[in-house]
Amino acid sequence: MLEYYEKRRSEYEAIYNKPERQGCLAQLEQKLCSLVAGKHVLEVACGTGYWTRRMATFTASLYASDASENLAVAARESCEDVDVQAGVVDAFSIPRSPEFNCLVAGFFFSHVLVQERSRFLAGVSAALCPSSRIVLFDNRFVPGSSTPISRKAESGDTYQNRSLVDGSSFEVLKNFPSTDQVASLLGELCRHVSTYENEYFWLVSGETLR
Repeated sequence: MLEYYEKRRSEYEAIYNKPERQGCLAQLEQKLCSLVAGKHVLEVACGTGYWTRRMATFTASLYASDASENLAVAARESCEDVDVQAGVVDAFSIPRSPEFNCLVAGFFFSHVLVQERSRFLAGVSAALCPSSRIVLFDNRFVPGSSTPISRKAESGDTYQNRSLVDGSSFEVLKNFPSTDQVASLLGELCRHVSTYENEYFWLVSGETLR
């Protein structure tokens, strides 16, 4: 997965250019920015910084992290005139971070194995102080717009075959949980869980208990 996203760096954000998604994308951005406004945010799996740039002018502080140092640096460098910090963080081993009161993971939950979802969320919750905000958002499967599912494992995990402009191809884990499924899992660790979805995207947020 990491190799795929590092090789995809130059075309990373092309997926956001699909004409049919623009209205829903703008709605998602508005919802996200309202949730992070004034917060000290740790962003997980920042990629090249598409969402980093959009959040940066609303947050009190923002730390963009990724498993790839190259991508984390790219995200920071893409934020012109905004003080954004960046570094490498393993999404499954997030250090306790009392300086952050909000964690954002965009388009990452779909790349988490079904059997690892609870462990990932428990780690996120443990890394934050009580009453911190968790924001998860991702895309929904829409026939004709989404890349077709190429394989479904017995575990329930689904996969896509993806090709890059250099001709290389990868099988990529890509699950499409329902908004209710995500809210139920987050509800085991959070209060005030809220959901939002439109035709192409979903967002779930909550406030940590511990």
